[in-house]
Amino acid sequence: MNKEYGSILKQLSKENRKTIKKMQHYLETCYINEVVFEDLMCDIAGMAMECQERGENFADSIGTDYKSFCLSLSENVKKQSFPERFFEVLKWMVYFVGIIIPFLYVMYAFFDATRPNLSGFVLNAPASEIFMYFSVSTLVVIGFFLAKRFTYCAQTLVIFIYFAAVTGAFVLTDFLGEAIFGNITLSVNLITWGVVILVLLLICQLARRLIATNIAYKAKERRKNNFEFIWKNKK
Repeated sequence: MNKEYGSILKQLSKENRKTIKKMQHYLETCYINEVVFEDLMCDIAGMAMECQERGENFADSIGTDYKSFCLSLSENVKKQSFPERFFEVLKWMVYFVGIIIPFLYVMYAFFDATRPNLSGFVLNAPASEIFMYFSVSTLVVIGFFLAKRFTYCAQTLVIFIYFAAVTGAFVLTDFLGEAIFGNITLSVNLITWGVVILVLLLICQLARRLIATNIAYKAKERRKNNFEFIWKNKK
């Protein structure tokens, strides 16, 4: 979120901030274009500031059902395109996969006294073990985005299914890894791995932001008119 949004939040009362955070959480499930979402939250924070300056409570101004108000705002704004979602998922997959090798390196360094798997900055790990962590990381990321889509209304059940699936994946991939790779060992240089992961994360972030900005720029005027219309009807 941009600096303008954070600056406005600091000036709001605790109750108004709480209302905005609820709205933000709900709007995040609508998969709104990243740049449009940031602008929308700034507009909402500005609305709250207007109410506060008039001595009004923001929650009272938008009505008791803030979800309906958020839904009205989100209906005519630009949603995330397929490339945006693709690069967002890819970014988190790269991140989770990226920490696997450092995690294994630290684990062997601190919990294996003989350290037969380490040679300087080179990690020698069983292919089955790397396969297990890679597979689970992929499931964690995909599951996160699915949970993000459904947890607002059925949080307990979805989170339970999510963690059950991750736990089951650990057991299943541990068995499959042994069956597929046997005793094969892979060698990975920690520094090279870190550089590659950082470059991939940067590419994913830049690509997603450029795509989101280009789409948001084209839709900005229409979104502004729609927001002003909804806010005037609420006053």
